[in-house]
Amino acid sequence: MGLTEVNRRKKYDMHLLWATLILAVLGMVMVSSATQIIAKERYDTPYFFMQREIMHLGLGMLCLLVCMKIPFETYRRISALMLVVSIALLVAVLVWGKEIRGARRWLTIGNTTIQPVELVKYSLVIFIADLISRGRGGIRSFKKGFLPIFVFSIVIAVLLVLQPNISNATLIIGLSMILLFLGKCKFTHLAGCYGVIIVASAPYLYLRPHVYNRFLAIFNRGDFSLCQNWHIRQSLISLGSGFLFGCGLGNGHQKFNFLPDAHTDFIYSIIGEELGIVGTLLVLALFVFIFFRALRIARNVSNTFGRFLALGIGLVIFSTALINIAMSIGLLPTIGLPLPFVSYGGTSLVMSLAATGVLLNISQNEKKKTERGFFQSAVKSTHPVFARRVVKKEGAR
Repeated sequence: MGLTEVNRRKKYDMHLLWATLILAVLGMVMVSSATQIIAKERYDTPYFFMQREIMHLGLGMLCLLVCMKIPFETYRRISALMLVVSIALLVAVLVWGKEIRGARRWLTIGNTTIQPVELVKYSLVIFIADLISRGRGGIRSFKKGFLPIFVFSIVIAVLLVLQPNISNATLIIGLSMILLFLGKCKFTHLAGCYGVIIVASAPYLYLRPHVYNRFLAIFNRGDFSLCQNWHIRQSLISLGSGFLFGCGLGNGHQKFNFLPDAHTDFIYSIIGEELGIVGTLLVLALFVFIFFRALRIARNVSNTFGRFLALGIGLVIFSTALINIAMSIGLLPTIGLPLPFVSYGGTSLVMSLAATGVLLNISQNEKKKTERGFFQSAVKSTHPVFARRVVKKEGAR
C-alpha cells in the first residue's frame, strides 16, 4: 500500500509545552534556593537573583508565545541575515565585551548583559536547515551546499575560541557535522574538511594550559583537588548529600560558598542535594522527553526545512543539557555550559524558550501519516544508504 498523506492544522504539541514549563518553573525555584546566600552578601536582599530570573522567565514566555504564532518558514527567508548579525555580535564581544574570570563572552547593551553565543547556535541551525532544504543536489554540492556551512561553522568556532569559549566552539562543530550528515552531504566532504580541522586544533588545545589541565584533572583528581577539580569535587559532594529524596528545598549546604557557580553551571548539583536522586532523574527524563518530542515533530512534518529546523533545535537543547549533566557528575571537566531552562542566565533562558516556541509552531503545521514505523520514517530523511533499503521494501509490497 502507498503512503497516505493528510494535510491538516493541528493543535500545538501540549506535551512539549508542559515539559518545558515544568523545567522553567523548577529552574526559577532552584535558582531562588541556590542564590539567597550570595544575593544577601552582594546586594543586601536574598531575592535579587530570583527577581531577575522571574523577569527573564516572563520575557522568555513572551518570546515563546510570539514564536508560536510566527510561521516557521519566515526564518528561512532571513536565515543568512540572522547568522551574519549573530556573528557580528560575536566580533563585538571581542572588542567591547565584558570580561569575567579571564573570558570575554558577554556584551553589555544599556543595563542588560547578553551572551551572543546563545543566538549564534540557533541562527546556525536555521541557516543549515535552509541550505539542506534546497534539495539533495544543493547540500551534496561542495561549493553551493557544504562549503558555506563549513566556512560559517569554522568562523564561529574561531571567534568562540578567542573569547575563550572552547565548550561552545566544540558544540558548534559537532552540531554542524551531525546536521550535515543527516542532510545527506557527501561523506568525503564531511570527513575530509572536519577531519583536518579536528587534527589541526588538537595541538592548539594542548598548548592552552587551562584546557589541558582540566582534562588532565579528570584522570588525576588527587593532585588537582584544590584547583581544577574543586568544582567537580564539590559538585559530587552536593549530589551525594541528597540521597534518594534530598535534604529538602532550601536546606542544601553546598550553596554556602562551597560550590562555585551553584546557580549557573552547577544548578543540577543543587537539585540533587535538595531534591535527591528523584529530582535529578526527573530533570533528565524531561530533557529526554523534550528531545523525543522534537524528533517526533521532525519525523511528521512534511516540510524539509521544518524537519531539520526541529531536529536542530532538539539537538541544541538536549546536547547542551547532556553536557552540563555529564560535567556535574564528573564525567567531563568544568566547561561552562548552562542547563537549558534551569540555570540562571537571561540569554540562555529566553533563547531556549523562543526556540521551543518555534518547535511548537512546527508541531501544529502540516503533518503526514504513514504506515511506516518510526525507524523507517526517520532514516528515509537521513542518509541515502538507508533510504534505498526502505524504498526497495516498499517496492516489494
